[in-house]
Amino acid sequence: MATTQGVKHYTSREDYIKRRGLKSATDPGALSEKVLDKKAHKVELSDEVKEKIDAKKLNKEKLKNNLKDDLKEVGKAGSHLAKDAASSLVKALPKPIPLSIPNFSKSKAASAKSVDDIKELMPLDKPAIFFMSGLHLGTFSSDDTGLPQLSEAVKNAEHHSWKDEDKIFSEILKRPETQPVILVGHSLGGDAVVNLANRLNSLEGGFRKVDLLVTLDSVGFDNDIIPQNVKKNLNFIIDKDIFYNDGPNIARDVKMTQVVNHLRPEGHTDIDESKDVHFEILSNIREVLQKNVETSKFQKLTELFEQFQNIKKIPDALNSES
Repeated sequence: MATTQGVKHYTSREDYIKRRGLKSATDPGALSEKVLDKKAHKVELSDEVKEKIDAKKLNKEKLKNNLKDDLKEVGKAGSHLAKDAASSLVKALPKPIPLSIPNFSKSKAASAKSVDDIKELMPLDKPAIFFMSGLHLGTFSSDDTGLPQLSEAVKNAEHHSWKDEDKIFSEILKRPETQPVILVGHSLGGDAVVNLANRLNSLEGGFRKVDLLVTLDSVGFDNDIIPQNVKKNLNFIIDKDIFYNDGPNIARDVKMTQVVNHLRPEGHTDIDESKDVHFEILSNIREVLQKNVETSKFQKLTELFEQFQNIKKIPDALNSES
């Protein structure tokens, strides 16, 4: 090997390989030594970097699953709105006169086969207070805090999805008529609580009264006419028309139902989290529950007075017999 002006010269390829520390160009171990040499210089990732990479993979998987769930939810909501629209069209058409009334005389208790079945039919002596949320997409929002927080602030209240309409209908019918019914719904949940009020205003629902109906920017068709079994409807709507039927509500019978429309500056997804809205809803719920307590006390006093009057009549009855 000769050097000229700092440039290295090799006599042959074998000479070059030898000078580089490898055995031979034809030696099978030459390639493996190169590979081992590269592996020896491979940068080892820290635990912190590995955790970040794993977290990123998990987030991608979570996002993928959320998108699948959201597509299912949107599909259900679309089917509901289509069914709602079809129902509105049918209601607008002339109706034939019914030839008979369904037979509701058979008791459900006759079909009970177990203790659990009987328990399901037992009345629940507490107010029927239900909060119903609308469509919740996990991909675009991480929380749904408005109605869940409200339900936690009210004793005996329950929080459900707009899809639980049938379940809530059954739960309401388990309450004695002396207990108040309070329904609060947002978005598709607002549409659901109006549907519930209409179902309760029927033979199937026993024409059960609804003491308070609260609708928060309802989404749907044919939910702006409030049936006569509703005592009061608080309707909160935003001042921008974005979704179906987010306009003011009206009472079918103004002598039976009070409708109060509130125009709000919040967006559709924020209206159920407004402090002002929370205050108005809770104030009205407390008023309904307080009236119910006072009515119950009055009824008990009346019953005691009647029992006392009957006891006073006993000596008179005995004297008349003698």
